[in-house]
Amino acid sequence: MDIAKLVQKAKSGNDEAFEQLISSVRNKLYQTAFAYVRNEQDALDIYQDTIYQAYISLHTLKKPESFQSWIVKMSVFKSIDFIRKESRHFLADETVFQKLMSTDKMESLAHSLDLSEAFKLLDPQYKTIILLRYYHDLSVKDIAKIIGCPKGTVKSYLHRAKKQLKPILREGYMYE
Repeated sequence: MDIAKLVQKAKSGNDEAFEQLISSVRNKLYQTAFAYVRNEQDALDIYQDTIYQAYISLHTLKKPESFQSWIVKMSVFKSIDFIRKESRHFLADETVFQKLMSTDKMESLAHSLDLSEAFKLLDPQYKTIILLRYYHDLSVKDIAKIIGCPKGTVKSYLHRAKKQLKPILREGYMYE
């Protein structure tokens, strides 16, 4: 069913429509939270809090077709808030990036490990941009909305992140 129609039904009080919306983003929400906090219980707490917040504030969503980016944005901000409150450092989960690259089994395993290690060395501001762009497959425009900055800034961050990753990956097997 169309996301916009489901959102309208959920706004009018249809809990089944809201459950269908959540089931379409369930994995992304959890994996996003886990990539930030690297702890299953904390990620589940953030995941549940995101769903609750989305449920009670769904009426504020102005563009029903942007539900997915709206709720992912909420999850990212809740994860960042959690990290700030807990005084933890931003760390990304290695398995997220291994899953991204490990479709060719053994051959891509080396690439996955290289990418995972390289990601650990990225500046924190670039980690979020890379995560949203390449893991969640969001457009530059959507990322700009999520983090609240101009599209040009997102493009600059992506360029700088790639530039920062390139020499790290070049040392490994990725570009040889």
